[in-house]
Amino acid sequence: MNPHARNISRRATFLCVAGLALGAIANVTPAKAAPLRAPSEGFADAAIHARWTADEGCTTCGDHVWMWGPGAFYTEYEPYSDTPQGNHLVQYFDKGRLEVNDPQGDKNSPWYVTSGLLVKEMVAGATETGGGHVYEIGPANVAVAGDGNGGPTYADFAGLTGHAGNQEGQPLGDMSLLRVDGATAEVVPEENPPASITIGRYEEASGHNWADVFWSFAQTTADSDTTTQNSERGTQNSHWLPTLGYPITEPYWITVPINGKASTVLVQLFERRTLTYNPGNPAATRVEMGNVGRHYWQWRYADRHEANMDAQYSASITVGEAPDREVHLEETVSLSNGSDSELGALILRAPWKHWDGVLTIESVQVNGQAAETRWLEDINLEVALPQAVPPGGEVTVELEADLAPRPVGGRTGYDVDNDILTLGDMLPTLVPYENGGWQYYPYSELGDLGNNASAHYSIVVKSSGGEKLVVGGTGDAVERSSDGTYWRFEADNVRDVAYVVSPRFINPYDDASMTRQVGDVTMLAFYLRGHKEAGQRQLDLTAPALGWFGEKIGAYPFDTYTIAEMGVPLEKTDNYAQEYPMAYFIPSQWLAYGTAFGTWTWYTPVHEVGHQWFYSTVGNNQLTDPWLDEAMTTFMTTEYIRANFASTYSQAFAGMTSGATASRPVSAGVYSGFASESQYTAAVYDSGTVMLGKVRKAMGDHAFYAALRDYYTTYRFKRATPEGLLTILQAHSQADLKSIFAAYLAY
Repeated sequence: MNPHARNISRRATFLCVAGLALGAIANVTPAKAAPLRAPSEGFADAAIHARWTADEGCTTCGDHVWMWGPGAFYTEYEPYSDTPQGNHLVQYFDKGRLEVNDPQGDKNSPWYVTSGLLVKEMVAGATETGGGHVYEIGPANVAVAGDGNGGPTYADFAGLTGHAGNQEGQPLGDMSLLRVDGATAEVVPEENPPASITIGRYEEASGHNWADVFWSFAQTTADSDTTTQNSERGTQNSHWLPTLGYPITEPYWITVPINGKASTVLVQLFERRTLTYNPGNPAATRVEMGNVGRHYWQWRYADRHEANMDAQYSASITVGEAPDREVHLEETVSLSNGSDSELGALILRAPWKHWDGVLTIESVQVNGQAAETRWLEDINLEVALPQAVPPGGEVTVELEADLAPRPVGGRTGYDVDNDILTLGDMLPTLVPYENGGWQYYPYSELGDLGNNASAHYSIVVKSSGGEKLVVGGTGDAVERSSDGTYWRFEADNVRDVAYVVSPRFINPYDDASMTRQVGDVTMLAFYLRGHKEAGQRQLDLTAPALGWFGEKIGAYPFDTYTIAEMGVPLEKTDNYAQEYPMAYFIPSQWLAYGTAFGTWTWYTPVHEVGHQWFYSTVGNNQLTDPWLDEAMTTFMTTEYIRANFASTYSQAFAGMTSGATASRPVSAGVYSGFASESQYTAAVYDSGTVMLGKVRKAMGDHAFYAALRDYYTTYRFKRATPEGLLTILQAHSQADLKSIFAAYLAY
């Protein structure tokens, strides 16, 4: 699954019409130097944008105190069972998180967009997943203030959340200095000259005292027009409540490094925010919001806590006759609960449900018992388990479904004219279980839908009426009937499967000219009889690339690699090439465009080969972190050209980065408010390639490729994270790469 191919298709259309090759695009370089800070993501929801705008007010005024920060740096759908869909859309800002719990709720309600209880969770060491359930991570060992490399952490405050007595109107006590071990000490004015602080309010709801500077700040920074009352919680005039929450600690003086210099500041933790008071700042900026959003993201997402469910799939796919090619599916999913919690339900991703009338679930059974189901976020099938499955317990789900393929060609439809059925993203697959909940998303027209763990697949494809079919795709064809009515594929350590089916294909198992051998890998081409030469050309383009990637990064881990044509796409959102594990599909009409050296149709096959390393073998969440496979694969395509066609490298690199932009970060995901597909591809692909080019130059070839081999070995058959890649790159580099990453990656 490859949104880069969409990038190719858009740019490809332009280049094809203009009659240009990459070699003709000369002297195209980014016009602006990299910024000191990566640009922000867009707003994922208009209500989040409105809330941010209302709270921030004049962001260009002098001495502006940020309530949230310049913009979002990370967008996610997090599990939360108390919402109608069982999850909620969240966007992280420097200072906090904004979330939409019910997209169908009252948009005029002040609680339509809420702010997460981030500080409360970091101190408690557990994320709330709804229904009174929490996921234990452990208190955050992240500094609450300063440069982030010293001073007390949220974990140091874990023992300081008990109720305190009412001290309203009294001076802040002498024992108000908090050390890095969480112990309190006496403030010594000669050594730590803090300002004079008194208690401005006692909060009955939480049993803590407000420092006067923080209470005054809370009363003066909110827009009076947004003042609300929260009678349910018994608080009047609580315009500060949705942003700050209640105080959960007393105020303390702490010593932290600020711009490398030790400074003593006052800090107080609230449910949603941290407030700091620095007497050394100008009066207008003495009280500031701590970078709670950044701190929480570091705690929760720098190390993803994914449970290994050890899923195994077997499926029987019965293909009907033309002109409809309806499909009957029987699938079995077996798994072992690798989490540390009981499972009351599991969730399967089924993208074909997105289109009305395409996917109909006939029955679902769990361990032989009928199971209740419901659809979440459009394409996710929640299967209730009749009995909760404890950690280590096993469960088997059997489902039957009928599919009516859309007559639109492409990767998820049927091309009636050419009689090509493409079964991409067709098989319901288990979504990852991460950070205490199932990680699932709505359908996205942008990008890919891949966020799967590696698993074993055993797939049978057969014809319903005895028709001879030719089938190509993921896995080794370990069994084929002589009459072409039965094919069985086995694939281990793959993230999903996809197949092309047609009675009109040349069968490469019968025609050796439609195969190539690269070391131990057998390459197979599935093309219509009239496209034989075009299929052979695709083999000749991809075979050297398969060998080069294996040599530079690590051996291709499978026995076969399939290239095939898929039906002519009738919708523009399907007009692109597409990678899957062990396979690459190209639209049938693209074969007529030619593959002259340096054109987009020449480098597309190389790019798709690269995805066998970045996505298929080293996986990632292609929805939230698509740059991990798309930027990497695009950049490595330029490296393939640099290594093998050096004289054209400059023009090729310029062509592949011509859309580089400073308007969105490379790290943006598909839900982060892109205005268009071209904006998405410009940020993730083009700017991502520019970033990685700078990384390679800073590191040098030897260190850079050593890092890639290490990364490939470390995350082989796993899902990589941004932190994982950046850590490995820096570990192999003598140069400090932080400034490069900071200029392009928002998190």
